[in-house]
Amino acid sequence: MIKAFVVKLRDDEFSAEYQDTLLQYLPEAGRKRVSNRQNLTSKLHTVAGELLARYSVGQYLGHAKPEIELEFGEKGKPRIANLINVHFNISHSGNYVVCAVSGQELGIDVERVRKVNLRIAERFFSQPEIDDLMALEEDERMQYFITLWTIKESYLKAIGRGLTQHLNSFTIRKNGNAYLLTGNLEAEGYGIEAFSIAPDYALAICSPLPFSPAEITTLTLKDITLSLPVYPESH
Repeated sequence: MIKAFVVKLRDDEFSAEYQDTLLQYLPEAGRKRVSNRQNLTSKLHTVAGELLARYSVGQYLGHAKPEIELEFGEKGKPRIANLINVHFNISHSGNYVVCAVSGQELGIDVERVRKVNLRIAERFFSQPEIDDLMALEEDERMQYFITLWTIKESYLKAIGRGLTQHLNSFTIRKNGNAYLLTGNLEAEGYGIEAFSIAPDYALAICSPLPFSPAEITTLTLKDITLSLPVYPESH
């Protein structure tokens, strides 16, 4: 079973003052990761992502106020220290932060739908994907491009390689309302769920087969902090 959690960030939550109030819900290592970010948007994405990960894993395990130690793999993929049977993944873009949790490896990606130069597809997409993209009406291409991108990102995050593997090394084809991974045996062993969480945001979740649709929960940062422990400041 996959549980996915979606948080929409309010514009006022990007302020430095509000972000400072969130740091009490992170242990020292998490606070350091936030302080290393260069701007308010990156800082909020980082702190909200870590808080959401702690909340999401706690909900998955049934813990009311989980104290969870996060660590990061060689390729930057987050994991829970000393807990091998629970996997999670985080993504953020614009005003959204998302997290998915499961008993097996998975990846999640959210992207804001924005205007991009579609010639990028020639560099990152396989030829069948480019053909599918250009066969669409012009006003449908941008949404489809972003959808393919989120699926590709979610797959690479699921297998733990990030962008160290070429995006055109596998192919995504749409089959009715579903999307299929093809192109190599490893990719064909994964399932995908892709949908919009807002008119201008696309989300994709990828996990090994057999794949079941995720159980989606929408919440706010306030909902999260009410369920998390407060960590004392270190001196």
